[in-house]
Amino acid sequence: MKFVFLLYLLAGVSVADVVKPALVEISIYADKKVSVVIDLSLEAAMTDIGTQYKNTTDAPNSAQYDTLRALAPEALQARFKAFESKFLSHILLTINKKPQHLKLVSTKIDIVGYKKRPRKTLLTYSTQLSEWPKTLSWQYNKSYGDSALRHQIYKKDEYNWSQWRWLRNGVSSGIIDINHPQPMTTVQTILQFINIGFNHVIPLGLDHILFIIGMALSSLLWQRLLLLVSTFTLAHTLTLGLAMLGIIEISGRIIEPLIAFSIAFVAIENLLPNQSIKRKSIIVFLFGLVHGLGFASMLKSFEMTNDNFVTTLISFNIGVELAQVIIVLSVVAVLLLLKIAKLNYRQLAVIPASFIIAFIGIYWGVERLTI
Repeated sequence: MKFVFLLYLLAGVSVADVVKPALVEISIYADKKVSVVIDLSLEAAMTDIGTQYKNTTDAPNSAQYDTLRALAPEALQARFKAFESKFLSHILLTINKKPQHLKLVSTKIDIVGYKKRPRKTLLTYSTQLSEWPKTLSWQYNKSYGDSALRHQIYKKDEYNWSQWRWLRNGVSSGIIDINHPQPMTTVQTILQFINIGFNHVIPLGLDHILFIIGMALSSLLWQRLLLLVSTFTLAHTLTLGLAMLGIIEISGRIIEPLIAFSIAFVAIENLLPNQSIKRKSIIVFLFGLVHGLGFASMLKSFEMTNDNFVTTLISFNIGVELAQVIIVLSVVAVLLLLKIAKLNYRQLAVIPASFIIAFIGIYWGVERLTI
């Protein structure tokens, strides 16, 4: 019953936005001008909703967030003008160990679009230095949660970006030596993107979590589960790689409803008296292709160089698979405990949970088609 109750709670947050970390890019130019581009959910920042919340509805200011999320870009930009001084007071850029005063150069806010997805905003700031920078450090507001940082000494037609630094809960980047950078090792890159991939599913990927739960509810036979998990992994790995290479590109307006309906479809399959593993495997593979495109939409935020593309892609996928395995094992453990207790696990868990998951998937799908 705890398992069913958990799914009930998931249904209650199914209309929430996931809180995404901010991406921060610092560029240093030959004239000693420094540009800082912050890619963030402006509505979340303006309502103090950080990545410590799994969803915006978990936060005390969720109603204010929803109000801002519905505003046209021009109206939100006007609201930000009054908020900007507070925003800047909680972030810190130091260059040569001196705090920098940042001046807003431009604000680019996406259209309202689909309201149940976080909206992208790009804030571009600049500062003029009197001497060539040797070191820099960055610290994001702790209440905003996680951020990722990279920097470059700009040269036309050259790729000079550093590796991404993943900064947890507003922690400082520490002093970064610009002239003698410490390159991120392959092991550090692997661990970083395993972590990013894991977090993208647990706790941030509610739609992926529900799909995997629905898939795991289908059987306690390990051969069947292994086949379904392997099929799903193969499918989303294929489209993730193709999407990252730019070979496949499909609008999120199409992908998001398909992901929602895939959740419902897999759950409804669990309610059928005679399930065909062949049919289920084909369905899981087809919907796995769709989920891979969903994974790619996030990973594309991190631009990758040719020399670390494969490492990053594989590491991210490993993180996704680790999260997937944990979800499957958790579901199987609950079902086995019910079976050991000689209770009808299908009546107590599989059928009620599948009904709830199917309802959430259909609700999401219709909502994403109509907004």
